[in-house]
Amino acid sequence: MVYGQEEKKVNARIEKSILENQIKLKAVIVNNTAVYKELNYLLIAIKKSNDGNLSNNRQSGKFSVNPSEVKVLSEINVNLGSKDALKAFLYIKDEETQKLIAKDSLELNNDLFKKKVAKVEEDAVFELKGLTIDDTKTKVGKDFYDLFYIQYSQLPDKSSSAITISELPLRGTSGQINIQIDDKIIYSFMTNPSDDYLQEQLAASLKYIKEFNARKNLIKNEFIY
Repeated sequence: MVYGQEEKKVNARIEKSILENQIKLKAVIVNNTAVYKELNYLLIAIKKSNDGNLSNNRQSGKFSVNPSEVKVLSEINVNLGSKDALKAFLYIKDEETQKLIAKDSLELNNDLFKKKVAKVEEDAVFELKGLTIDDTKTKVGKDFYDLFYIQYSQLPDKSSSAITISELPLRGTSGQINIQIDDKIIYSFMTNPSDDYLQEQLAASLKYIKEFNARKNLIKNEFIY
């Protein structure tokens, strides 16, 4: 049952094919829902060549997708030598709400990247600042997400990364809600339908997000070159 719920959403993936020294990246969207959707996509490929030069290729646009449809949104061709590195990011946003609803990433020869690539990534995905992903499964999870989204969207200082609110089912009727940034769980709590409890967890979540971003900015500033 849980797996069925997880499948009934919009999924994004980056498909790659390599021929000699050229790699083709294909942005693909899969609409596993029974609803017609109007969405935005952003595909970014960042390459670091053997001589240290950085370049990025970016494509974005609006599109629609029918129920159960698989659609190719965009293709990027990149010449990639054996000592070149590549990072690619695909983001799907809802056209109406501007919420991030799906994402994927791909890395090749990642160990060849230096710290400064983080700045390029930060500039390239700047428009994702303040976006949230709803990956909850139950009414309690959805109630918490709605509370979080209303409060978080009003904050002046938002994370430069998308925040995912996910929910894991546990034994019985309980579950666990995770707050994730950069695929790291920064705070978790057990589900409880009490409004007071959800408000307490909302305050705690925002506190941990603020602390996480402060640490992230401190570390980033230490490595300014």
